[in-house]
Parts: sequence; structure tokens; C-alpha cells
Amino acid sequence: MAGNETSLVAGTDAPSHPPQKTDKIEINSPFFLGPQDRPGDFITLARFTGENYDDWAGEIETALQARRKFGFLDGTITSPEPPCTQADWLTIHAMLISWIMNTITPEVKITLSKYKDAKRLWDTLRERFALVNGPQIQQLKKALANCRQTKTMIVATYYGKLTALWEELHTHEPLITCSCCTRCTAGRDHELRRQKDMLHQFLMGLYVEYYGRLRSTILTQDPLPSLNRAYQLTIQDERARMASEVPDDTAEAVGFAVRPCGRGQGRFERPDKSHLSCTHCKKTGHEVAQCFEKIGYPDWWGDRAKNDAGRGKSLAPGGRGRGGAAAFVLMQQPLNLLEHHLPKCLLQINGKHLQVFSVI
Repeated sequence: MAGNETSLVAGTDAPSHPPQKTDKIEINSPFFLGPQDRPGDFITLARFTGENYDDWAGEIETALQARRKFGFLDGTITSPEPPCTQADWLTIHAMLISWIMNTITPEVKITLSKYKDAKRLWDTLRERFALVNGPQIQQLKKALANCRQTKTMIVATYYGKLTALWEELHTHEPLITCSCCTRCTAGRDHELRRQKDMLHQFLMGLYVEYYGRLRSTILTQDPLPSLNRAYQLTIQDERARMASEVPDDTAEAVGFAVRPCGRGQGRFERPDKSHLSCTHCKKTGHEVAQCFEKIGYPDWWGDRAKNDAGRGKSLAPGGRGRGGAAAFVLMQQPLNLLEHHLPKCLLQINGKHLQVFSVI
């Protein structure tokens, strides 16, 4: 009998316990709050001042969607779901209210009551500050119609300006949503029409001298390409055009015009040197300090007769005596030489003083 009891005890399997159901909220649940979530956190750098509701609300929505919490504000999540308890529900709303209030300036914060429901706070702010701004919508549409690419503007810059205007306009005019049935395509059709309008706005604003032919090619396609495809084709056309351009490396001519100093323009006023006399060569018209026979003949004298030196004859090209033209252009002079003469200088050619008066 004892043996049977022993064998019965030995042969009896240990009773199996069913796995206990955990009450832990999963990390990917919108009801989850981790140790990194604190009431004093600033979830966005934007600050609500009472005048920038649209921009501020967009920043808050983005920050809360990243934390899976925006459903508590837009009405998607209306009650706690197990394993979330009522205490967890109150904790989540308190956290959301703290995050929102941290981004509001004190001037606006003092006008708000104490809230325990985050959705009520969010709805109050929208009703009070989200004003319908018809003139602003009209201004945005006018800016889109006037947005044009200039000759020196690259396509990326032009497209960036359009994108900023589109995003701001879409904030005031959101897409149509319909939940009448699962097969309703009203929202999708509205989105496709908006994309087509954006495509036409982009093509109309392109610089016509560069992209007129490309624009005609795109518009003749059936069906029309998407906006991203049209942008890609335009960028490719821009790069091909820029690669085919030959840079102009021709050196610019550097020169200046000269005119004589004197009363008349275009005339030499020869100084009277008849009273001068050279003690070295015994000739008149110059002094010994300017005597070429004593100090040496310059290189530009050339093969002229040496006895012509000092007689006061005009050696300036294009002019013989009074009334001769006095315009010289020095082309492609080294810049280091011009630095010694600009902005004013005197040039002396056989006693004639010429003054630089402008740079070409």
C-alpha cells in the first residue's frame, strides 16, 4: 500500500500553472510613459505668444505625434484601454498639459484656467487663437501667382520658395477628408487635384528663356508627370545647360585715356620756352638739366637726328603743333605699373604734359 502510494506520488506530475497575464503597458502603446518623459520637458523650441498659433500648433502636433500622444488631443483616443488604468489616464493628461503649458509665454498663460483634460485645453486654444484669416489666404495665393524664377536664380532656390508658400497655404486649407465608406475616394481625388495645381504653378514660374522648351514638352505629356518628376527633369536640364556653357576667360583690356592739361580740350598748350638757353649745347628751348646731349637720349628718341634735340618740336603721334589730337590709349598694361600712375598722373613727352583723367 505504501509502495503504491510511493509510486503514485512519484508518478504524479507537478501541477502546471497557466502563464500569468502581464499588466505592463507596451512601449509602443500611446498610453506608455517612460522614465525619459518628465513634466518639465520642452517638447519643442516654438513659443506661443498669442500671435503665432498656426506655427506653434504645427510644432506641437509634430512633437506629440513623435511620442504617439497627439491622439489624446484630436479626439482619436477618448478613453483608457486595458492595461491602462484610470490612474494612468490621468497621469498622461497631466503630462500633456505640462508639455503644452511649458511652450506658452507667461502673458498668455495667465489668461488660461486650470485644466485637467488635455483635449479641453487644446480645443480652448484653437477656438480662441485659430482665427480664420481670409486676407492671409488671398495674400498667399497672390504670392504663389507672382513667384517667378529669375535669370540668375537656380531651380532649387525657386522650388524652395514655392514649397514654403505651399506649406503655409495648406495649413489654412487642409485636404478634404471623408469617412462615409471605405471605398470613398474624395480625399484622394482632392489630393491629386492639388498636386496637379502645384505642378502648373511650378512650370509657369520657370525662367522661360532657359526652360520654355522643357515646359512645353512636359505639358504635352498625357498623363502629366508628377511634381517630383517635373522637378527632376528641370534639374537635369539645368545641369546640362550649365555644363555646356563656356566660361569667358578673355582678358579685359586695361587702359586709360589722356588729355592735355590746359584751357582747351583736345589741344596742347605749349609753354613758352623761348627764353630758356642751354649752357652745354648752346641751344635754346631748354635748360642744361633737360639737355639730352648731356643726360643721354631716351629710348623712344630712336634714330632721329641728334641735332633735333631741344628745339621744342612736337614728337607726339597724331599731333603737329597746336591743335593736334591728344588722345592715347594704353592697352593691357601690367597692373603693377598702373598703380604708380592712378588715379592721376602727368605724362611728359618731349616737354608736353599730359594728364590722365579717366580709366577705360
